[in-house]
Amino acid sequence: MKPRYFAKDEILHEQGQVIDKAYFLSSGFMIASYYNDKGDKQIISIYSNDEVISGKSFTGQTPGDYELRVCKDTYVLYLTYNEVKVIYERFPDTQEQAMVILASREKKELVRNRMLNQDAEKKVADFYATFPGLSEPGKIIIDADIASYLLISESSLRAHRAKLARERY
Repeated sequence: MKPRYFAKDEILHEQGQVIDKAYFLSSGFMIASYYNDKGDKQIISIYSNDEVISGKSFTGQTPGDYELRVCKDTYVLYLTYNEVKVIYERFPDTQEQAMVILASREKKELVRNRMLNQDAEKKVADFYATFPGLSEPGKIIIDADIASYLLISESSLRAHRAKLARERY
């Protein structure tokens, strides 16, 4: 695995590109998003410490349906597709373990879907409980992206975040 530190935000893979690396997120955050037919950006996943990021585009070497962006102050380890193929060839049991890791994404999607079915106040509270490192507005991820992830307006996000802050003090 090769290490890489990102001092600032960077797009790793554009929507429509083949994702050619699998990432282990050691510290920091990564975001997956897509652009709809109107050109609006929708955040579909936020990744944090100790997550493996790869998907159908990586495993099938097909164009990706989303953009993958790394946030500033993030440290990752990565393997290329060809390196993973060599590992699978030399150690066949690792492919089964990789499938288990990828299946954990389903659980994360379920947790997010349950969160999205709540009212906005509860969504915001759950979001910051899940991602405490994002509690300082705009420091790592801008409000527009968090609001997109939660499927609420930026003003609603700000109002509920302010209420949470008041209740803590």
